Amino acid sequence: MLVCGLYRCRSYIPYQIVQKIIARLRQDHKQFICPFLGNTQWLIRLFRAYGAHIGENSIVPDISCISDFHLTTIGDDVRLNVFTQIQGHSFEQRILKLAPVSVSNSCVLMSYSIIMAGCKLMGNNRLYPLTLIMKNDQLPLNTHWKGIPARSYTVKARVSQPAIVDDDLVKYQQRYETTNKVFLWYERIASIYTNVNELQFMNYGYADMDEYIDDHTGYYSRKLYEQVLANVRLTDQNVIEINCGRGAGAAWCVHSHAFHSYTGIDPSQDVINLCQRLYSTTPRLSFLVADATKHLPFENESVDIILCIQATHSFGEPIAITQFANEVIRVLRPNGYLLWCDFCYMIGSGTSTYDLIANDELIIEEKINITRNVLHALDVQNKSRTDLIQRYIQPEEQEYFCLFAGLPGTQIYEDMSQGRSQYWRVVFRKKTTTDMPAI
Repeated sequence: MLVCGLYRCRSYIPYQIVQKIIARLRQDHKQFICPFLGNTQWLIRLFRAYGAHIGENSIVPDISCISDFHLTTIGDDVRLNVFTQIQGHSFEQRILKLAPVSVSNSCVLMSYSIIMAGCKLMGNNRLYPLTLIMKNDQLPLNTHWKGIPARSYTVKARVSQPAIVDDDLVKYQQRYETTNKVFLWYERIASIYTNVNELQFMNYGYADMDEYIDDHTGYYSRKLYEQVLANVRLTDQNVIEINCGRGAGAAWCVHSHAFHSYTGIDPSQDVINLCQRLYSTTPRLSFLVADATKHLPFENESVDIILCIQATHSFGEPIAITQFANEVIRVLRPNGYLLWCDFCYMIGSGTSTYDLIANDELIIEEKINITRNVLHALDVQNKSRTDLIQRYIQPEEQEYFCLFAGLPGTQIYEDMSQGRSQYWRVVFRKKTTTDMPAI
């Protein structure tokens, strides 16, 4: 207890001789006492006295395993093996940076594994020997990791979600089979992978044909938003975004344009919870759970712009798209806009998704085929997105993630490249009684 007390007040004692005494006491304590405390609850109590937060029934082999006690949180039933290190600091360009480290319940850290500052293990994770978890990494629940830097290795226990099988997917006509898979996988991503920072933008992106550099910041996904928002007055408008995903696009729009309000809606409660956690402090931005094919929770003629980025392909049958269009007409003000983009398969004799949306009250003002630009964006981002999938996603789930991401070689990508589907950007305007031109 003497050593613990001196450790906590060491920075407040100005006398050099006292500092030397404290340092010598700590050294002797570590050399002669701590070896007898390893793998016992006495060492856990010592760590707690130093400021670490450690749960019940956890075992730490040596005092050197934790370097920044006040930044370390360890849950229940955690096992650290010999020469494991958890550190809450890093030196970057001669600057000391501190960040908390969290190891949740039932994690196992094998010998010589290292967890760097800012990392969060969500629970039931296993780190194999000589594994390095890089700074600020977040490991999803029930995952195994291996290598330098760490890559997803295997699954300790399957998540209790319904298996994705063909019988569950083939419930519409053949032309909807692929999009149904994507929709089901979107639900799975929403409920499981809520802590992977890179999974923020959910669209395919847009790239000019002379762009070839992927800066790993979501540049091409933001550029797709720019394309959709082009040539429409945005200042002081009330905007809603359909199926807003993980909220990064909505946040970028609010930061880039002077909207009066911006509301993102999504049918997934998990996705909305994530958006609210990430962007709760962003002014003029809010999120709601809602299914756009059933009901939009807004008053009649109360919205200026509805943004629909790569969402309608998951609506399924044509009747759902028609119901969505009816809700759009109800909530849009006269001369309000639906700004839409998505890939779509032709239905019957050349009819497409945007044709189903258009009707007597919602007319097409601009229609541009951007398939080549979207395919080019997917090509440019292929390496970074593949690396992300291989690093974070379990091997048996990677195929569906690749499909969801539209990577080259998947059915979605091949359908667009071979002309079986097309990616369109369309501007719809709600008519007025006299059909006055939009301002």
